[in-house]
Amino acid sequence: MKRRMLIVAGACCCCVLAIGCTKKTTKVDTTPAPAPRVSEPAPEREPAPEPEIDRTSEILAPIYFDYDKYNLRPDAIATLEKIAPYLRENSTMRIKIEGHADERGTDEYNIGLGENRAKSARKYLEKYGIASKRLEIVSYGRSRPVNPNCGEDESCHQQNRRVEWVILSR
Repeated sequence: MKRRMLIVAGACCCCVLAIGCTKKTTKVDTTPAPAPRVSEPAPEREPAPEPEIDRTSEILAPIYFDYDKYNLRPDAIATLEKIAPYLRENSTMRIKIEGHADERGTDEYNIGLGENRAKSARKYLEKYGIASKRLEIVSYGRSRPVNPNCGEDESCHQQNRRVEWVILSR
């Protein structure tokens, strides 16, 4: 009986192998491919508008002051003449006006000088019609120099006597 089972199992294996090894034929499609379609040229489009360049940092340039002064110089007024219309156009913008001083003098004196410089800038903008509630002022005195340790270099000190602008909200 074992022998019979072995013969039957061997015959089944042979059948499985014979069926599994038959060659499959694949039909090849010999119909020609359709010719590519020639499409009409796309209509001419206007060139896309160039993205608007944000010139805020260019417009809100620092203004500079003479030694121990807080009155506006002609170059400061020219800068404010650009800032004022910009603030008018951007009527929801609020800015902080930061007053700075060079490293000469006491901390208390330079805080007051920086505040007066910021107030001079604010006063000019208010005369131009910018609401005072949009203009916040702060004085840093000599605590935030652009160029520290100037020594006797007047051009170095000049860069520290300034008013800068910070946008609080647009």
